[in-house]
Amino acid sequence: MNKLLMALLGLLIGATALEGQRLLSEQEAIALALQNHPALAAAEGNVRQQNLLRNAGPNWEPAQIFQNVTADPDLGLLGTLTLGVQQSFPAPKLTRANQGFYAGLQLQAEAERSLSRQDITRQVRELYHHLSFLEAKSALYQRLDSVYRRVAQAALNRYQVGDIPLAEKLALQDKARQVQLERQNITHEIDFDHYVLSRLLGTSEPVLPQVEPLHHGRFSLLDTTLLASSALATLAQSRVVVAQSQQTLLQARFAPSLSAGVYGQYLGDGQFFPGWQLGLNVPLFKKSLRTQTEAATLGITVAEAGRRQSLLEQQSAMGHLLHQQEKYLILLAYYEAEGKVLADELLRSGELNYRSGELSYADLVQLLEQSARIEIDYLHNLLGLNQTIIGLEALSGQ
Repeated sequence: MNKLLMALLGLLIGATALEGQRLLSEQEAIALALQNHPALAAAEGNVRQQNLLRNAGPNWEPAQIFQNVTADPDLGLLGTLTLGVQQSFPAPKLTRANQGFYAGLQLQAEAERSLSRQDITRQVRELYHHLSFLEAKSALYQRLDSVYRRVAQAALNRYQVGDIPLAEKLALQDKARQVQLERQNITHEIDFDHYVLSRLLGTSEPVLPQVEPLHHGRFSLLDTTLLASSALATLAQSRVVVAQSQQTLLQARFAPSLSAGVYGQYLGDGQFFPGWQLGLNVPLFKKSLRTQTEAATLGITVAEAGRRQSLLEQQSAMGHLLHQQEKYLILLAYYEAEGKVLADELLRSGELNYRSGELSYADLVQLLEQSARIEIDYLHNLLGLNQTIIGLEALSGQ
């Protein structure tokens, strides 16, 4: 009766605690992280900034307001006073080059934003899959805990009738205690993952992830074609575009531009004469501009080499991850064909034969530990497969 009351009390406390927590599926958590994460907020701001610069219009030079004084033999030292304003007009070629440069920067900012979204999504998915792994591991140790409790009780019974020494009874009780401690460690690890998730989601309220059981996934080889259009590939290509537009911008500075001005002349005898002027602005000293243009041309070569290097690294990483996927699939196929049946039989027969006195302590421990190792290896391989698939999907931009 007391055990029943304690169980009901535990359920009531658990239900009360859950009321203050927000239950989130994986997709809901991803949406919340993308909404709150500061890295994405910075990336969004960078995109808006480049968009504003792109649409800012022509870059007008400051107007020149001038005053000239000219001496005159008849009118004296202040014979002629000239006041006026002069304005240079932006060269259309330079304006287009500026717009192209900021368009390239905007493309780069958008690629960086996509990369940030991809990275945040990957982090949330990895946490959810790790929590699924911990839940499965906790269920396994709960099952082992039940077995070790029964075996420890059988050892106590056999010790009381003199069938086994005290050391064997104590050793089995210690084994049962170690399994209980491992269950507690798993609980602490789950709590820590919940904490990390809440920080990643940018929320101060407690969250309760709605995790799904670990399951088989697979990355199709057909999806490798997406590599060329992934966020990393787009970012590398945008750097080439920026380098090209920077070269175009520097070349546009060689183009002449027009200027115009109006002025008024005041003579010393009180007469006033208005006037106007047109000018052509031409760069006379071009060495610095030529050097900068040559450097920009070299920058295009560097950016293009970087793009090829980035693609090569992505292809290499994808090849490694595809190899990992096949390795995990082979190991999981073994478990499903042989390992699971063997693990269940080792656990069943080990407990049954020890309780009947037909199995020694050393043989019992060997059988139980072999069964547990098969099951834990399976969970690790299943987690590894899913994390590998997450990496492949992130690499290909899915």
